[in-house]
Amino acid sequence: MPEPRKVNPAGVVWGVILIGFVVMFLSSSIKGTYQIYFRDLADFFGVGRGAFALSGALFGLSLGLFSPVVGAVCDRYGPYLCLLSGGAVASLAFFLLGNVTEYGVFLFAYGILAAYALAALSFVPVGILIDRVISRQRKGLAFAAVSNGVAIGFIVLSPLWVWLNNWMTWSDLSNYLAIVFAVLITIPVLLVSRAFPVPGDTSASGQNENSDKVSEHLKKPLFLLLAMSFAGCGASMAFIDIHLVPLVQERTLSLGGEGTSTVALMLSVLGLFELIGAVVVGYVAGKLNVSRLLAMLYGVRALSLAMLAVTHSPALFILFAVLFGLTYMGTVILTSMICLNCYGPKIKGKMFGLLFSVHQVAVFLTAWLGGFARDATGDYTLTTLAVTSVCLLSLFAALSLKGIRTGQSNLAAEPEPT
Repeated sequence: MPEPRKVNPAGVVWGVILIGFVVMFLSSSIKGTYQIYFRDLADFFGVGRGAFALSGALFGLSLGLFSPVVGAVCDRYGPYLCLLSGGAVASLAFFLLGNVTEYGVFLFAYGILAAYALAALSFVPVGILIDRVISRQRKGLAFAAVSNGVAIGFIVLSPLWVWLNNWMTWSDLSNYLAIVFAVLITIPVLLVSRAFPVPGDTSASGQNENSDKVSEHLKKPLFLLLAMSFAGCGASMAFIDIHLVPLVQERTLSLGGEGTSTVALMLSVLGLFELIGAVVVGYVAGKLNVSRLLAMLYGVRALSLAMLAVTHSPALFILFAVLFGLTYMGTVILTSMICLNCYGPKIKGKMFGLLFSVHQVAVFLTAWLGGFARDATGDYTLTTLAVTSVCLLSLFAALSLKGIRTGQSNLAAEPEPT
């Protein structure tokens, strides 16, 4: 990988940070708007929740398939191509989403196009941009700033979508967002790419000398336990992205304006505690046993979901947001750490990519089957309890990781401080 260019910090550091933050911030709207308008869209297309949830399920599955492709394109051609394509495809996707009347076209626009847009506007190309442009001394500041873009977008934009849902149609909102992505992402990234070109790494196209080693790892208990563990992350994330807001909307329908305020506050609190939880987990991960910490996070997540399954109280919805938010990014951080500890840097990315594919299969199944379970039972109780059960399985899988030895590390040992 090329060394970072030695450039004027005043002209690059803050510019790249700003671009990265805006990309991550706005990318949160791809899932956020769909989440808030889910019920309205299902009614508009005249399909049940289960049938409409297929769009979210396909989105999650496609995201898992596109993510390694985006990573390979970034390595080969540089990050700007991915960011530019992500902004352009997001604009196209929102334009189609706002101007279609056929569910099949919506399914393609959201399940395929919007999924690619989110993959291409993720931390993968933004992180590579920072790696290749900003000097090592300033990388920490840059990574910290841009990685919070999604969480802050969740905090700031979720209440905005809830408020707009009261008076703005999905069609109008989608058309405005098509313009926003074109103006605030595609054009700025194009300008920055011309001012500070970042070449790709031509060596990335070479033959993978570790391919046999990767295939051998797929059959071992370590990968199977990690996959079972990470499936709980995918299932619960899909529940949050697709089914949480409709659940709370249904249970607070009789409260009128208070119900709307509860949804907005809950999403903001969830985003705030996502930030807090990521910082806390990042700090303690270097001091505690990683597998036990991962199990603890899944335990807290399962407890919060079990509470959500039976509550109708606005106060408890907020408490759920606090508890779940504290675990939100921690399971991803710790799984990534375990991959690095156990597989080493040469194949860690490939192994984590494979685990992410399992993660997204769980997203697909939860999104789709969760909608059908709601249609069959009339509420989201069964869906919530099912996701709770998956998180409990993840808890036991994480505990089982303790003591497994690999060629790189023993998970029972304390991780090295970062």
